Amino acid sequence: MHGRRRQQEREPTQDELQQAKQRVDRYRALNSHVMDLKATSVFTNDALDATKRLLEQNTELHTVWNYRRTIFTSLDEWQCQDTRQEMLDGELKFLLGIITKNIKSYWMWNHRMWALSSLPRPEWQRELGLVAKLLALDARNYHGWDYRRFVVAQLKDAATNKHEVDTQEFAFTTEQINHDCANHSAWHNRSKLLPEILAQRDEDGQLEVLQTENDLILNAIYTDPDDQNAWLYYDWLLDIQKSDEDRSRLLRNKIAAIRELLELEEDSKRPLVELVSAYAELERLQSGSVSEPEKKECLETLRRLESIDPYRVGRYTDMSRTLSKQWALSA
Repeated sequence: MHGRRRQQEREPTQDELQQAKQRVDRYRALNSHVMDLKATSVFTNDALDATKRLLEQNTELHTVWNYRRTIFTSLDEWQCQDTRQEMLDGELKFLLGIITKNIKSYWMWNHRMWALSSLPRPEWQRELGLVAKLLALDARNYHGWDYRRFVVAQLKDAATNKHEVDTQEFAFTTEQINHDCANHSAWHNRSKLLPEILAQRDEDGQLEVLQTENDLILNAIYTDPDDQNAWLYYDWLLDIQKSDEDRSRLLRNKIAAIRELLELEEDSKRPLVELVSAYAELERLQSGSVSEPEKKECLETLRRLESIDPYRVGRYTDMSRTLSKQWALSA
């Protein structure tokens, strides 16, 4: 890990090597046993127990997860709703026990979706609270966020007030971003929700929401000017505006914010690049809206970037040539 001194690894003892070999041998034997059961179409409680023991050691065996689901649905007990509820409640507890071992396992999250969807009486609100706790362990985990969207969709389908579900989830993303503005998954989830939030508001309400978004972005940018997440969300916010006039207004706000930021961090690369890009987009949207001094400032900014960021000098030179040609200025 960054910032940690690497510790010298010692050579394992003969006893440790022997114990490791025994663990590998036991794992291989169990894996072969489960594969034999699957090949011979054994769908019993004993087979279910064998797959459980194997998956506790390795959550990445998607074939075994598939086999486990087939066993469940093949058991006679599956046909009884109360028994199925009990079986799947136990499965959810089993998954919760291993989820912290490998929180990024596709197959495990997929299996949990299946288990919840197959429950006769699922408790989606409780599951949402559980996902919040899991994300507290790894707030940027996109598997967990994808699963959260799945749970929220189920809650929304069953809700009488669907707007309230969107509003609560939107507030959750605000909380996560305020806690960590570099949480890309939270920004992404917010982008999925914002159109729904805007659709619930009248024109004045939409402007209020967009102003709140602008403030949230600015707070993130001031916290870490070189982090890409808030800038990407700003670009996305521009794309969903209804008119060029709305985009131009937002671009002017962006330019003003960058100027203010550069007073504090004048050599910050990302804000300088974003300033030039904002002016270029503003002129593209409304020809003549960028003044001659502002255009010259863009070319001067690109020259500054060539010295600040020599690894990308070719990019800045190309941008300068392109803008000079478009604006009929000498680079």
